[in-house]
Parts: sequence; structure tokens; C-alpha cells
Amino acid sequence: MKKVMIVDDEVLVRLGIQSLIKWENHGYQIVCDASDGAEALQKIRQYQPDIVLTDLKMSPMDGFELISECREKYPQIQFIVLSSYNDFDNVRNAMKMGAFDYVFKLTVKPEELLKIMDEAASLGKGTEAAQETASLTERNLEVIKKGLFKRILNSETFLNKYLEELTKLPLSISFDRPFCILSVTIDDFKVVRKKGDFMDLELLIFTMDNILGELFGRHHRAEVFQYGEYDFAVAVNREENQDPLAFFAAMDKEFSFFTDCARQYYGLEVSGALSRECRGIHGLKKAIAQNRDTLKMRFFSEPGKLHTYEKTIKEKAVLPPEFHSSVIEGLAAEQDFYGIRKFMEEFFCFLKEKKRWEPEEIRYLLRKAYGALASSFARRKADIDMFLDKNGINMETSINDYTYLEKIRQSVLELVEQYKKEYESNSGRILRKEVAEAKSFVRNHMKEELQVADIAAMVNMSGSYFSHIFKKEEGISFLEYVYRVRMEHARFLLESSDLKVNEIADQVGIVNPNYFSTQFKKSVGQSPLEYRQARLRKAEENSRI
Repeated sequence: MKKVMIVDDEVLVRLGIQSLIKWENHGYQIVCDASDGAEALQKIRQYQPDIVLTDLKMSPMDGFELISECREKYPQIQFIVLSSYNDFDNVRNAMKMGAFDYVFKLTVKPEELLKIMDEAASLGKGTEAAQETASLTERNLEVIKKGLFKRILNSETFLNKYLEELTKLPLSISFDRPFCILSVTIDDFKVVRKKGDFMDLELLIFTMDNILGELFGRHHRAEVFQYGEYDFAVAVNREENQDPLAFFAAMDKEFSFFTDCARQYYGLEVSGALSRECRGIHGLKKAIAQNRDTLKMRFFSEPGKLHTYEKTIKEKAVLPPEFHSSVIEGLAAEQDFYGIRKFMEEFFCFLKEKKRWEPEEIRYLLRKAYGALASSFARRKADIDMFLDKNGINMETSINDYTYLEKIRQSVLELVEQYKKEYESNSGRILRKEVAEAKSFVRNHMKEELQVADIAAMVNMSGSYFSHIFKKEEGISFLEYVYRVRMEHARFLLESSDLKVNEIADQVGIVNPNYFSTQFKKSVGQSPLEYRQARLRKAEENSRI
């Protein structure tokens, strides 16, 4: 196994090269890196690399001085220059000093770099059998260590056995001292996979593991392990004299570096969670459980943040009547796209404030709204699932797979706009904005006294012109529409609530319960009580089937 060192003053360049490929599969091991020539010289004495990939412009010691020093002290080392496009004169001078070759560091392809390294390695002294054995043992220990971490976090039966085995291995972290677990997970993972714009998962896990180890291992006692399909954890010791706030600031800084790497090299967004401080190896599971809860609640946040654990009291998700799925179903039945969009905007605004609700309950409520919308469109032989957002997914998938509520909101509103445009292109009739606003106001204020003159003024029309436009658009007068909406909502309340008839009359804006009962029977053909009892009998029959 040939040992390789990377020297560059840009940490992202060093990490990027480390993460290009699985070096061990090609006979190479990245043993260390350095940010300038002086640091590199110190590490060369310790690690004895066979190949050094080096930048030239660094301070305080540049690449020229490094090559010059090593030509005398370590003549067996082969140098490959990491070059920029406008740096050829310097590259030529470096090669005169003994550099083997060069690559353009920002655009180098794995196969190109491997070819040059293979040629350079064939000229080197090679690695002795003892070094090969030591390297193999070290890699096997890493595999065993990560496997034990994963078993500890996903097993109950043999927990103590695994913990005992882990304590026998050489660890960078001390579980006898205060430590925290920093968990990292990939956002919108399912969406990214469905797009197909994604590297091999095994390679992704390997490279992300390496980058996390590099970032946190530079300045901290840390161990990196994987505990889910795409979830990583970094166990980090807090130094004895380190203030907890300073520790968090250090963790946040390293995590920010990692988010930059994830965006630059993989095009991915990641989120992080930092557990409360633990002591003792048994605290691993508790810390990971805290982080899982924390990451679940990032639903209300945005990508790229490091969240800390906060215990919250959860509330049961209960929707007010104006956001019941029957409302959007009615809007869709009328092809009221203005009303649909307004409903969804207000619905998301309402949900955004419900940070004590479980995200899965919110997804369930959104799926109900989607189902009502889809079924209403289906009755008109329109399939809303044929429409896809900018990431190529439909509304139901966006509700299930996006990590963040805000991304779901953006996707849903984008798709509603697509439905509207498709309907218009097929010569569909879109409600006038004034009529849509009036209808929306009626649905949200049916308990109030609704007069034509007041509604007309609200939409900046005269009473007579508004009445004319409304009847032309809807085929019925405004007051007939108010009556219909009230009766529809009364049916909904009789089916879905235990409210008394007089309470339902009040809910739909009819003061006199007797008058309400008379109007309801005229509209539906049954009295309110007869209607409720018939619905209950039907529900019981269906439950027995």
C-alpha cells in the first residue's frame, strides 16, 4: 500500500482529493495532510509518505522549498504538483527541481490522477511488507470499530457485550470524560435519489465518513461512525478547561465546513444535531436518541443548521374548521384556483407555527388535503399526479419526501400553479378574482350576516354590478350561494361532530334553530336529526363489511 500525503492551504482542496475515490481499492492510503510546507516537513518525518501531492503557493513555506528540502533528505518521495491553469511557469520550475508531474487541482479526474500516481509509484522505493501488514491491521481495526458502534446503537440484546468489545479497541475519544454526539444527516435524501443525480451510495458514505474524520480529528478527540443508511455521528470530547459555549462554537465551525463540502462536492444539503453532554459509554444510545428527536423537528427549520437538543411538550394536531379537507375539496369542485392557492398559503402559514405538533401528523394532514384535491380533480377526469415540480416529483411524493415544511410549501404552490395553467390551456373557465375572493370570504365568515352591498364594496364593485358578475360566473345569485355553502357545512358538521342542532345552526350563521331545521330539510330532504341518524347507520354498516 503506497502512502500518500496532500499539501495545500485550502482545506476544501485537501478534502476533495481525499474524497475523489476509494484510494485503498487502488493500492494507496492517504496517511496525512498539511496546510503548508513547514507543517508538511514535520509530518513527512512521522508518516514517511511515498507520494506527496502539493500546491506551490503557500505560506510560510511554499511548495518549492518543500520539494528542495525533501530532495536532499527524502529523495525517494515522488512529488506531484497541484496546479492552477494560470500557474504553468511555476509548475515548470517545480519540475526542474524534481517534481514528477502535475495535475489541475480543481478539475482533475480520478482516472487521470491515478495514472500519474501509478507512474510515480513505479519509480519509488515501494512499501515494505511490514508496513503493508501494519496498514492492513489499522484498516481492519477501523472496520471493526465502526461495526461495533453501529451494533451498539441498533441492538438491545447484546449491548453490554458490544460495549465491552469496543472498550478494548484503541479509541481517539475517552468515554470517561465529558463528550457529546454530533449527528449529521442528508436532507431530502429520497428526493435526490429519485432525481438520479447521485453518486454511488457506498462511495458517498465512504467519502463523507473520511471528510468528517478529517474535519473533527484535526483539533478534537473524536470518533466517526455511521448509525443509519445515511446518518453519521461524531463522538467528541470537550476539553477539561473548555467552556461549553466555546465547545458548541467549535462544533458549529467544523459542521459549517462540512456543509460547504457537502454542497461543493456532492450537491447535497445536510443538517446536524448536537446532543447534551454525556459521560460513560452507555450514554451513546441516549445521545443518539436525543439527536434523532432533534433532527425530526428540523422539519420547521432550514438546511445547513446545527441544532441543539431541547425537550418539548408535544401537542395533539387538531385543525380548525377552515382548514378541513372538505373546504379544499369544495374549492377544487368549483375549479376555484384562486381559492385553492389562498387556502394552501394560509394552511402552510398556520402549520408553520405548530412547532409542538409531530411532523408526521402534519404530513398526514397535508396528505388529507392532497387526497381531497386529487379526488375532486379525478371526478373531472384530471390526474394531478401527472404534474411534477422542479425536482421531478408530484404533490403526494413532495409531502412524504421533502425534509422541510418550507420545501413542501414551495412544491405544492408550484404544482397548484401548474394545474391552473393546464386547466386554462384546455379552455377551462377560471373564476374572476373578485368572485373568488367573495366566495372565500363567505366560506370563512358564514357565521356573520352577509349582505351583497358589503361584499361588493370589499371587492371594489357596485352592488348591482357585483350581483350581475357573480350570477354570470356561478349560475346562481350571491345569496343562493351563501345558502348553499351554509347547508353544505351543516351536513359536514352533522357527520363529523357531536354538536347539537342549535349549535350547528349558530355555526352556519342561522340564528333561529327552527328556521335552520326547515331550510335544511328543504335542501336535503331530511331533518338534521334524520340526516345524522342515517349517516350513523351507514357508517355502522360499512364497519361490519
